Amino acid sequence: MRDSNVPFEFKENTPEQTQSLKTWKVLTVEDDLNYQQALLNGLNAIPLGNNEALELLTANSVSEASSVLSRHKDIALVFLDVVMEEDDSGLRLVNTIRHVLGNNDIRIVLLTGQPSFAPEPQVMESLDIDEYWNKSELTVDKLKSIVSSHLRTYQYISQISNAKQGLQLVLDAARSINSKHDIRAFSQAVLDEISKILRLSQGGGVLCVGDGSDLNKQPKVITSNGCFRGLDGKELTLDLLSDEAQQCYTQAIDTQEHAFSEHYSVFYFDTCEVDIHHYITIVKSDVPIDEHNVFLLKVFSENVSTGFSNIALMNRLTELAYTDVTLNIPNRNWLQREIDNMNKYEQAETQLVVFEILQFDEKSFRFGHDFCKKTHLKMRENILQKLAPYHPRIALFKSDSLGVLVSSHAFEDESMVDSLKRQSFEIDGVKQFLDVRILVMQLIAFVDHNAEQIFNLAESTLNDESTQRAQLLYYTQENTKAITRRYELMQELRTAIRNKELQVALQPKVNLMTNEVIGFEALARWQRNDGSFVSPDEFIDLAETAGLISELDKLIFDKIMQSIQQFADQGFSLPIAFNASAFDLLSEDYFVEIAARIEEYGISPSLLELEVTETQAIFNYEKINACLCRFAGLGIKISIDDFGTGYSSLAHISEIPAQNIKIDRCFVSNIQDSRSNQHIIEMIMLLAEKFGFEVTAEGIETKAEYAWLVEAGCSVGQGYYYAKPMFYDDALQWLKSRSN
Repeated sequence: MRDSNVPFEFKENTPEQTQSLKTWKVLTVEDDLNYQQALLNGLNAIPLGNNEALELLTANSVSEASSVLSRHKDIALVFLDVVMEEDDSGLRLVNTIRHVLGNNDIRIVLLTGQPSFAPEPQVMESLDIDEYWNKSELTVDKLKSIVSSHLRTYQYISQISNAKQGLQLVLDAARSINSKHDIRAFSQAVLDEISKILRLSQGGGVLCVGDGSDLNKQPKVITSNGCFRGLDGKELTLDLLSDEAQQCYTQAIDTQEHAFSEHYSVFYFDTCEVDIHHYITIVKSDVPIDEHNVFLLKVFSENVSTGFSNIALMNRLTELAYTDVTLNIPNRNWLQREIDNMNKYEQAETQLVVFEILQFDEKSFRFGHDFCKKTHLKMRENILQKLAPYHPRIALFKSDSLGVLVSSHAFEDESMVDSLKRQSFEIDGVKQFLDVRILVMQLIAFVDHNAEQIFNLAESTLNDESTQRAQLLYYTQENTKAITRRYELMQELRTAIRNKELQVALQPKVNLMTNEVIGFEALARWQRNDGSFVSPDEFIDLAETAGLISELDKLIFDKIMQSIQQFADQGFSLPIAFNASAFDLLSEDYFVEIAARIEEYGISPSLLELEVTETQAIFNYEKINACLCRFAGLGIKISIDDFGTGYSSLAHISEIPAQNIKIDRCFVSNIQDSRSNQHIIEMIMLLAEKFGFEVTAEGIETKAEYAWLVEAGCSVGQGYYYAKPMFYDDALQWLKSRSN
């Protein structure tokens, strides 16, 4: 086994290989054929080292030379006549070599038979011309010296150039593989980059993964290319390899090191510190690997080894991040990733189905964590079995629910849905029955939402009080539109409150016996910029959800104070009733704010009436009652609104510091024809008489309703029979018209 402190060892082949002949290409460019032949004779006579030879190329014009240079990229030395077709033909060819062909390695020697045409020193330097000789001065000895020195120079320059290109190739290869984060893409990139480094054209490679705990087990091919193409997903058996490849592969497995033969390179990588895997890369090369390529592969292999370790670590972290360790199934993070990675077509074909176990908290308390764990797993088995034709993918959505990604056609069979709503299975030999609530969400309805937003919508739907009794829920695009509108309204409401755009509508309260106006009830109204009105029930609910209810209540109270002041300026001293949320009633700041506003406006508290609903009054009774006593202490009248619709205790009602109770409109509507409503109102009237409450009837719309209430002894009423809610200017005109 190799030393763990030495990441890679490359072993030289033991069999001696015959050295190949080293050929140096030399080009002569000369339009004087006699001189060129003499030059060729001189070059052929130059003695070279062992296994070295010259390959002589000739050209008789600039165009011929350009053609030769484009075909032979590895010419080491060129002897170039300066003056040929034109006086500067040779210099123009040098410029082509350096700047057009981009060949900076080739060595250039200029020759001339006319000393007067010698180039300027700066030209020699800029064009990287090595030497300049007069043809008559070029003796055999000088020619030998020139060739010998420039061939060595070319060799050194080529090595440096190849090293730079090779290192750049390795750098690019490292960048390429490091951008891949899954094992298949990474493996494919490794093979591709090794092929580039070795300049493979007819060879190929295969990369496979093996079990480090059992080296005798055949590794499985992850990816392949070239001559090994088509092995992906198969086991790599020795019969698929040539004798040379088998020997190299066996050596790498036995020594757990890289191994090389004449035409095969086998790389061994293991990730034993992270998992039990090892990776084998087998590459067949067209030509034997030289020392330079071995060096490049050493450098590159370090990146490959690091890459395999990083992917193993990433897989382990992914397993921890996307798996519920208790149930050993995918978790919510996994579900989120799956949805976020879907394209629009996949979303159109997929739905998210949430299976929520009913009374889960009770089961968890009574039977314990282990029982609930088994319940989840059994429910998962049932879902997998029932939805098998639709290829379900299941994850833990919440502690009490599973999330399933499944085909959008999966819930077209009602009988299958019924079987999933009521499930049965055995746990520890005891048959259990499980009631499940199912939420179906077509992902096509959420193309503009991410997974986390979809999950929030799912939880919101399941938690909505209006859906608590339903066992099967469908979330549609209409739901999305409604939520989007709600969000937009919430933002608009925030702005409207900040800009004090909300208004107060005033509905008169009338003495039913005398028809005298005795006050108003203030109702909040919100008119949007487009002229439409938003229902008070809707925007008050939004204000409570957004934490704006206190600001809303204070704004409406300010406008009420302004209306009281304006009525007083017109000679009308009429009380106005207002509402407050339970949150504000329990807030010390709200009480201080109301008291400060009364003092600031200089208005008598007797002109204010605080209305609280029956439900509010009973909710957290002791604290609410104490708060109401403080408001009553200021001199503000207290009324119980919507009386008869709540579940109040008579004992509590009798102790609340209220002077008035208001009969809800649901009992007043068509009172003359409803015996049950008549009995309820008669009981309320008896109760009011017993405890000394005044009674106000809401929602009077017809003369018949008015007449019945007068007959029953109700003293105060309000409703469309008298007037709709009006803004201040209209209410003032209405008052003046009744006075006249």
